[in-house]
Amino acid sequence: MPAALLLDEIVCAIAATGDLPINDCSISSAKFYSTAAPGELLNLRVLVADALPMTFEVHAGARLVASGDFSGHVLERL
Repeated sequence: MPAALLLDEIVCAIAATGDLPINDCSISSAKFYSTAAPGELLNLRVLVADALPMTFEVHAGARLVASGDFSGHVLERL
């Protein structure tokens, strides 16, 4: 899976949950550790602290595929 597509899917997945409302937020850094094959099941873990940056990790089973953080404005949960 191309890195740009994976990053787009990360942002879309987070926005789709509705649990973490994102407004004008973007990925400010990302690191890729291994490739993801087409159709491979990936798990996204988002870590939210009281202050930015909000960070993410993508795993394929126990293998770390990518990690990174966001910049911008993350709205508080209602």
